[in-house]
Amino acid sequence: MAVVGVVIASLAAWAFVVRPALDTPERRVATYLSATSSGHESAALDSWVPYPGTVLISDELRARRTDLTHELTASRVGRTYAIRSVDWWRTCCEPGLINGERNAGLARMHVVATDEAGNEQRLVFEVWVKKLT
Repeated sequence: MAVVGVVIASLAAWAFVVRPALDTPERRVATYLSATSSGHESAALDSWVPYPGTVLISDELRARRTDLTHELTASRVGRTYAIRSVDWWRTCCEPGLINGERNAGLARMHVVATDEAGNEQRLVFEVWVKKLT
């Protein structure tokens, strides 16, 4: 019985403390670029969710996401990259820039990545950091 309690407590800690702490905007960008630089287009698409599931996005935006991921994967973009800056945005009530991540709902990340030929690609990732209700 004690073992079951420890297992439940461990799973709860993983779900509510450890996993969210590991799910950072930087990690999401790294996961996506790891997939594109390795030529794994489907893994890149699976790793990049442009908006929370509760937000409807247009067919045009979905198509652009797929086309861009295809282009980046074909060029193997992301073998090296650097996050140049992060703009933190509030997403509630009146969206706009804020000074830090504490009350942010979105991180807009400005990234420079290189492709297989060594060419620089300037990318902007919008990463949701809070669930929308």
